[in-house]
Amino acid sequence: MRELFYPRSVAVIGASRNKGKVGYAILENLKLNFKGKVYPVNPNAREILGLKCYSSVLDIEDDVDLAVICVRADLVPGIVEECGKKGVKVAVVISAGFSEVGNRELEERLIEAARKYGVRVVGPNCIGVVNNENGLSTLFSDPEKFKMPENGNIAFVSHSGALGLAVMDKFAEMQVGVNKFASIGNRVDIDESDLLEYFSRDKRVGVVAMYIEGVRNGRKFFNALKKCSKRKPVVVLKAGKTEQGKRAAFSHTASLAGSYEVYRGVFKQANAVEARDLEELMDYVKVFSYYKKVSGKRVAIVTNGGGFGIIATDEAVNEGLELACFEKKSVDKLKKLLPEHCVVSNPLDLTGDADAYRYELALRVLEKDKNVDVICVICLLQLATVGREIVHVLTRGYKKPIVACVGGSAYSIKIVKELQKRGIPVYPTPHRAIKAIRALCEYSEG
Repeated sequence: MRELFYPRSVAVIGASRNKGKVGYAILENLKLNFKGKVYPVNPNAREILGLKCYSSVLDIEDDVDLAVICVRADLVPGIVEECGKKGVKVAVVISAGFSEVGNRELEERLIEAARKYGVRVVGPNCIGVVNNENGLSTLFSDPEKFKMPENGNIAFVSHSGALGLAVMDKFAEMQVGVNKFASIGNRVDIDESDLLEYFSRDKRVGVVAMYIEGVRNGRKFFNALKKCSKRKPVVVLKAGKTEQGKRAAFSHTASLAGSYEVYRGVFKQANAVEARDLEELMDYVKVFSYYKKVSGKRVAIVTNGGGFGIIATDEAVNEGLELACFEKKSVDKLKKLLPEHCVVSNPLDLTGDADAYRYELALRVLEKDKNVDVICVICLLQLATVGREIVHVLTRGYKKPIVACVGGSAYSIKIVKELQKRGIPVYPTPHRAIKAIRALCEYSEG
């Protein structure tokens, strides 16, 4: 996998001079960000984007670690064979038109060429890989439409390239960092299990996110998933749960979706965290990017809005969490520090006139409470008494994990981004915040 994520040189075979073409977008992304050497390959051009162009990968004077192939599908097996002769270690095949459209024979020719020369293949029918450490990106995204997340500790594996792009774009908006991304398409060679095995050992990766439609080798996947989830959280969204979804999955990436109940059993046995939809995938990955485990499932809820506190309480009970019963000394101290009109119970209602300092007083007490494992902080910024100082208060490094709920429009969104950039996961509703805490607790118990 070193040459896949840490190549010293990349050849773009099918590089284009025409903006709007796949081969142009890939070359542009690499030229702008990649720290290694980039070689465009196009027999009809001498230069593209200021880079010398080659007629064939065989004409490149230097060694090539990684080839990105974006030519017509019927040309791909021959190109892979040329890559093998050149000594290329890995080929990312962007081109579509293989088994996902019933062209199994062409896909077999691609596999045969790769095996003959020992070339590892990602794809075909994919958008390839990203490594934010070295600027590697084989995406054919538009820089004006897509924002790459900053480097973080998330690795994301997706059977769908476009879905992966959308999720990555959302991560960027949320100020959630991604270390590596891999879109693997039809998976004729390198698959989700190979990547799980690699990411389980990658110290730069703290949590793995996966969107899968089906796997071809169930035992291999289970073993890799179980191994990885012992070392770090793995959040999985399985698509193709219905009969109609299974058929759609096959026509998308030629995936054999299989029984959803079997997959659920595999996730549970391997202690993987299952997300039921894209929202949950992003929410759970976000909380795990900040916290790996908690010591228990006793939750303290702190709020400046009584209604939100009640909703969070109902959600916590429904999700199987425990409402922390504060120690007597904590209750006594809170009553001494807080105004008389504050409701000192769980949820702890600081009331609508709470300022950031009142939040800090409460958190300093609760972080020392032995009956509290995790704190859910609800902050309604629409109230006049609390403002952006809450960012400094919530990010002062407490002894207990904090998951925040901040909802609202432009002003609140700005605060949310600051909080997440500084290490606090934030959700727009109590429902989503509590579900994220539940996922964290369930993984910790496993």
